[in-house]
Amino acid sequence: MKMKYFKQSFLEALKANIDGNLKRYQNPGPWLDEVFADASYYLEADIPGAEGLELILPEGGRLYDLENTKRVYSALRHLDRAQATDERLWAFMTHVYYWRYMRSRWPVEGKKRPVEYIRERYFFMPRPDWALTRNGISRLWWYGHVSYDEGRKDPFELTSLLLHTLDITASLLERAFSRNQSITKGVLEALAELRAQGQPIPDRETFRKAMQHLVLIGGVTVLDSLDQQEVKELVLGELELKTQAA
Repeated sequence: MKMKYFKQSFLEALKANIDGNLKRYQNPGPWLDEVFADASYYLEADIPGAEGLELILPEGGRLYDLENTKRVYSALRHLDRAQATDERLWAFMTHVYYWRYMRSRWPVEGKKRPVEYIRERYFFMPRPDWALTRNGISRLWWYGHVSYDEGRKDPFELTSLLLHTLDITASLLERAFSRNQSITKGVLEALAELRAQGQPIPDRETFRKAMQHLVLIGGVTVLDSLDQQEVKELVLGELELKTQAA
């Protein structure tokens, strides 16, 4: 299957009229054909797409983010950075291919600011650092992108640590340095080392302070110049200090 994505003009039209389509965001099925009538609102790229890929719907309190990350990233590992940061692609997925998943994982009902919520989860936020991690489908790809390690027996071992808690996910990925895979993987390798030693995964406050420390180090030492092992050792040292202080 070829990759499908919105034409830019139709994407902009959707974003400009979220409020007018608010009730449609509660529909059980996709609704773009009734809005755009017979207009051709998408293009196709000559690269493999994800049409037909099934995502696991949340059930009984389980979100299945790890399982769905494995599915999305395995299917779309071939995307380059330009393709992966194209809002037209992910907005098409949230509105067409994975509508049932979006309705289950990111329902609009009950939200105090539904228009802002839809813009965040069904489109891209204006803030670049957060856009990929907030869109309902691109976030799954990004989780895999920054943590997948084919050199490990389980290539998604670090991904499971990244998604151990949403606090860890947010504290690590909603920072500018998260775009550097060496830094992200170095942090996750530190967590893997702790787990291998039989130590618990750091709590929210401990991990958050360790990430703040990493940002401070970046003001003196350019983080991008550090390799994965150096980042791992820095984080391990900081987490051990925090644990001893506690």
